[in-house]
Amino acid sequence: MPTVEFEFDELVRLIGRDYSPEELKESIPMIGVDLKEVGERVVVEVFPNRPDMLSVEGFARAMRGFLEIETGFRDYGVSPSGFSLSVDKSVSGVRPCISACVITGVEITEESLLSLMDLQEKLHTTHCRNRKKVAIGVHDMDKINGPFVYTAVKPEDIGFVPLDMKEKMTLKQILASHPKGRDFAHILEGAKKYPVILDAEGGMVSFPPIINAEKTRVTENSTNLFIEVTGTQQLPVDQALNIVAASIAERSGSIESVEILER
Repeated sequence: MPTVEFEFDELVRLIGRDYSPEELKESIPMIGVDLKEVGERVVVEVFPNRPDMLSVEGFARAMRGFLEIETGFRDYGVSPSGFSLSVDKSVSGVRPCISACVITGVEITEESLLSLMDLQEKLHTTHCRNRKKVAIGVHDMDKINGPFVYTAVKPEDIGFVPLDMKEKMTLKQILASHPKGRDFAHILEGAKKYPVILDAEGGMVSFPPIINAEKTRVTENSTNLFIEVTGTQQLPVDQALNIVAASIAERSGSIESVEILER
């Protein structure tokens, strides 16, 4: 079971009522987690069937329901973004499934950015099976333009500046030289073409399940986000998208759908 840690004050703030460590110490085990510590930080082990509780936002939502602060199904509301993502048949043999959304009006702080990054990492190592089953990309929407295309290309045919790099690299070079490329190259082993997400100008957005483009990096100045999730099965892809989108929207922002088109 994955172990997650939350700052006590942040958890209480997101729950929406004041609680002492002793009060939460009694309540937390009752929502089906293994409590390890309650103090300045809350440390719990989350069962694999509750990936929604891997973030402090999702955990707080579960606590609000149990404590009867906010009961029933949480409806975040989803409106059309006006953007589409076309799926080319070339991805069918390598990584066929994708879902996406846009979240507008997001207020990102250092705290929420770290929480988002931690959620991605926890999901990748658990629900996503180390990115082999599912991979999540979060991008600054104001740095790219839709409509988007999900397609597969030859390793030498396209290049871009990957996250944490300054020089342009081909997909083949990324798998050989970039730290994330070396870590996850085995997922694409044997593939003759690699999956990529392109924007309206044909610019690289993401090389899933390996790395995002540096130009789409999310910072504290980002206010609109594009989230894409790819994988080998549609249900876990959709579940991962729902978890990430809901966690972001718990703090701020409006969720908007992206139309997925077959071509």
